[in-house]
Amino acid sequence: MSASKLLTHLWIWAGLWLAPLVWAANMQLGQILPYADCHSQLHVSAITSFIGAALTTASGLASWLSPRRVLGKTGGHQGNADFGSTVSALSAGLFTFALLMQGVAAMVLTGCEK
Repeated sequence: MSASKLLTHLWIWAGLWLAPLVWAANMQLGQILPYADCHSQLHVSAITSFIGAALTTASGLASWLSPRRVLGKTGGHQGNADFGSTVSALSAGLFTFALLMQGVAAMVLTGCEK
């Protein structure tokens, strides 16, 4: 497999591997950062959640647009690439929604509620 084909496959499936990694990292930071939020009132938890939501949105867009860019050059139709990009983009949307809800919750709760 050539390097460009491998990179294309990584971009097609980016919503399924990058978005869950960002969400998992945000979940771990959500266990640590509320203590810092309580003392500083900077809402670092919310900021990291919204940055994570932006990253997962970017991974979903990359997944959605990658096969269209590649297939546009060849003029062919590849069902696997279309299916993979669609599933990947939809799952990135799901993780984006979860990260946005975590960011909203971090804005409402100060971290000092314990």
